[in-house]
Parts: sequence; C-alpha cells; structure tokens
Amino acid sequence: MASRSFRRYVGKRLVNVALTIIGIMILNFLLIHLMPGDPSNQLFPRDPKFDQSLKWQLVEKFRLNDSLPTQLGTYIYNTFTGDWGTSYTTRRPVFDIIMNDLRWTMLLVGVSTVLTIILGMGIGAYSAYRRGGPFDAGATSITLFFYGMPIFWLAIVLQLLFTTHPLAMHWWPQLPSGMYYDTERYGSQLRLTVPIILSIGKYLILPTLTLAIGSVAGISLIMRGSLIDAMTEDYIVTARAKGLTDYQVLRRHALPNGMPPMIALIAMDIAFVIGGAYQVEVVFTYPGIGYETMNAIWNLDFPILQFIVVIGGVAVVIANFLGDMLLLYVDPRIKA
Repeated sequence: MASRSFRRYVGKRLVNVALTIIGIMILNFLLIHLMPGDPSNQLFPRDPKFDQSLKWQLVEKFRLNDSLPTQLGTYIYNTFTGDWGTSYTTRRPVFDIIMNDLRWTMLLVGVSTVLTIILGMGIGAYSAYRRGGPFDAGATSITLFFYGMPIFWLAIVLQLLFTTHPLAMHWWPQLPSGMYYDTERYGSQLRLTVPIILSIGKYLILPTLTLAIGSVAGISLIMRGSLIDAMTEDYIVTARAKGLTDYQVLRRHALPNGMPPMIALIAMDIAFVIGGAYQVEVVFTYPGIGYETMNAIWNLDFPILQFIVVIGGVAVVIANFLGDMLLLYVDPRIKA
C-alpha cells in the first residue's frame, strides 16, 4: 500500500511538472512575441541599397511571416526535438550559444549554492545553539541587513571595493572581473590546465560571494527558527534527561527533525539564485546565460530569448520536484 501511495504521489507530481513546463513555454512565447519592435529589422543591414529579395529570403528562412499559432506550434515541436533555431544576430545555432553560456552559469550557480547551504545552515544552527547570545544577535542582525539588500546593488558595491583601490589603499586586495578567466593571458581556447583552473576560480570569487551573501540570510534565519521550534519538543526533553549534552541533542535529534523546512526552502531558493545570477553576470560582465539574455533583449533576438527563459523556468520546476522527492525520503509522513 505504501509503495502504491508513493507511486501515485510521484505520478501526480510528474504530471504537474509536465503541465507547468508546457505552460511556461506557451506563456514565454506569447510574452516575447508581444514585445515592442520588429525582430526582422535585426536581420538586415541598415543600408538603402540592400537587396530586398535577400530580405524576403531571410524572412522565409526564419519563418517570420508565419501566423502566430503556426510559430507557436513550430516552437514547441522544435523545443522537444532539439532544433532551437538560429540566432538572428550572429547566425549561429541557438543550441551552441546557450550550451556554451550555460556551463558558466551552472558553475557560478552551483558553487554559490553549495557555499550558501554550508554557510546558511552553519550560521543558523549555531545561532539556535547559542540562542540569545552575542553570536545569535550579531548573526541575525547581519543576515537581516543583507536579506533586504538588492542583489545588483551588492554586486556593484563589491565590484567597486575589490576591483579598485578604495581611499587610495593600495594594500587592499584586488580581484578580477569581466570574464570567466584571463583570456588575454591564456587565450580564448579553453584548456583545463592548472593555471586556467586557478584563473577560473579567481574570476568566480566576486560573483559567487555576491550570490552567496544574498542567499545566506534567508537560509540561516529559517534554519535558526526551525531548530528553535524543534528544541521545544518532548523528545528533546527526553534526550536531555538521558544525559546528552546540548551539542549532542542538537546534532542527533534537533537537526534531523529540522531539515524538512530547509529542503523546501533550498529548492525554492534555486529560483532566487538563478534570477540573481542574471543580475550578477551583467554587473560583473560574466559571459553566462544572464549576460546573453541582456544582449538578446537589446537585439530582439527572439530564438535565444525563448530558450533562455524556458531553461530558467524548467530549472526551477525540476529543482522543486527534486526537493519534494528528497522530502519524501527525509520525512516519510508526507506520503500520507
């Protein structure tokens, strides 16, 4: 019975995931195609001598004269078949462009997410352990301060602090910004050598710190509140009556029972990290998906925009689905 209930729950969640992804695709298509401006203008040089016959050949090639329902059907079909079209501005396949940029965004988001989870849960757990003490008061105040700070503003501040010499302090540490590694020194052809890997890590420091600082606050505050609630339960009193220390009670009993809210929060926080990565990439000129998105908006490059938005939406949906599955493992009561 339990296994049947589990399969039924997973089946319902998979149906919801599929319907949500299709809804994201349709809404994304309609919103992008309702944007002001004519994308066909980006296909042709602004030259009165340009051959108009070539113009209509390009319009036919990109199927810009098709009706909106026909374009929508073609777009959905091509999405699932892997034919993501060709960029209006660069004439390169959209798949190649997005995959090249996506790997750098995934690296940035992945490193910042791991750092966020470690710092956020660590600060929250220790604040609950030292509830009411100086560390708890200081950590709560600092995290609340950064929680209300716009991510793009924090990125600008860190860029000003660590890419210049503030107040003429030449001893102040300088960190690079503007690419994903030092292409002037090592060339544009990526090779995974030790110097290039170290350069990639150095260029990741500022954008990763920006995303982590912006996300740590929410996780640490929820972790603190969840553990404080767990510490008031009867099984905690029983554990203390057995002679366990506060640290043992926290690690063996409070932490496992305080994890379900954290898993749900981390899954939802993926959306914030992805959205924040777009802003951070623009500020630091980090050539990932976010930076490519801004270029596509500026150039009305619809093929790129369509699939970038879809990738972001699908990532959030899948992250929430995986979070639900992990909750089933951590807290079997959810199956009921």
